[in-house]
Amino acid sequence: MLFQEVRPKTFDEFTGNRVQVEALKRAVANANRRSHAYLFFGPSGCGKTTLARILANAFGCPDDAFHRIEINAASQRGIDMARRLEEIAGASPMGGGSRAVILDEAHSLTKDAQNALLKVLEDIPSYTYYLLCSTEPKRLLPTILTRCEKVEVSKLDEDRIVEMLDSAIKASGIDDPGDDVLDAIAENADGCPREALVMLEKQSGMAEADAIAVVRSHLTHDKAVIDLCRKVLSGPWKAVAAAYNGLGDKEPEKVRRAILGYLKSCVLKSDKGGEAERFVAAIEELVEPTYDSGEPGLVAMLYRATAAMKT
Repeated sequence: MLFQEVRPKTFDEFTGNRVQVEALKRAVANANRRSHAYLFFGPSGCGKTTLARILANAFGCPDDAFHRIEINAASQRGIDMARRLEEIAGASPMGGGSRAVILDEAHSLTKDAQNALLKVLEDIPSYTYYLLCSTEPKRLLPTILTRCEKVEVSKLDEDRIVEMLDSAIKASGIDDPGDDVLDAIAENADGCPREALVMLEKQSGMAEADAIAVVRSHLTHDKAVIDLCRKVLSGPWKAVAAAYNGLGDKEPEKVRRAILGYLKSCVLKSDKGGEAERFVAAIEELVEPTYDSGEPGLVAMLYRATAAMKT
């Protein structure tokens, strides 16, 4: 994948978020004042894990089994993870040096695992750094948040997206699709570098008109997602269920976010108070992430949102 191939490996290669990057550089330069626990938070695909890996390298934790441990908490989140965190905390890196523990999707940890993490963060060995990444930091225990240096990774503006795409084209050797296609990618990427790079790779080799069409349909996936959104607004539930079953991509969190974006647009365009209230009521049924509940949780949310539109 292109976004993996051109992933930045140093602070200077990282596009955007310069204030945060400069603060991390200062932390690297001042070993006596740096934190040993960092929380990188912000939208999906904007570079949280990439920055965590860059910081780990800068702290002297190379990418090997002895000095760096990466954990996806979305798939490893329960009591076994709690035990593993405690085991990691009690062992120094083989061969000496420093160790970085990168915990992706940290908010997905269960309460027991979060309590175990809290115990670890209360007494971090001098040779260990904990680098947490999260799109939903509010789901973490407040006591975990207070023990972390917080780094907010924000979306990029369109000019920065184009700048990043230009660099990716030069680094990867992919054909330059031209300014119109790059502008279309920047316009439709919603500030997300990873989405922009996926779109760049997806349109490679196409004629300009076809490339722009592919780019503009990317975030809405296809007509099936738009159809689902419209069915939620109009019902009945049987039609919503049929539209949902017709989706090619049923990644719950991606679908939930797409529908929320659609409903937000409906609220902003509404010129009637009662109509806007119904849209808001539907939004309120879809605000909880689906990391824990998965597809069953999303179906339940869709059912309640459809019912809310009828009230």
